[in-house]
Amino acid sequence: MKNIDEKILMAEEEIKQLQNKRKKLISQQKQEERKKRDRRLYEKGGVFESIFTESKDFTKDEFYQLITFQNIKEAVNQKILKIIAKREENENQNIETQEEVAGIGE
Repeated sequence: MKNIDEKILMAEEEIKQLQNKRKKLISQQKQEERKKRDRRLYEKGGVFESIFTESKDFTKDEFYQLITFQNIKEAVNQKILKIIAKREENENQNIETQEEVAGIGE
């Protein structure tokens, strides 16, 4: 009976260690995702400021006024949709090309 109790205690300790390891890995994953997001935001903000140099001193509210200006918003959204469609078209062409190359090798 003592042997089984010891095994149970060891198993419980192992479970705790694995749970802690899991928590640590999840935390690490979240931190990496935050870093990627921060980098993306810094890069895009930098591009915006490099194009609209006069906007550097805008407050948060002024920036939102500019970015949500209806005419600009509609034009930008249309351009975004065109870029996405072109990207998808290029990806489809790449897939077709890869399939053709794979078919030639057979």
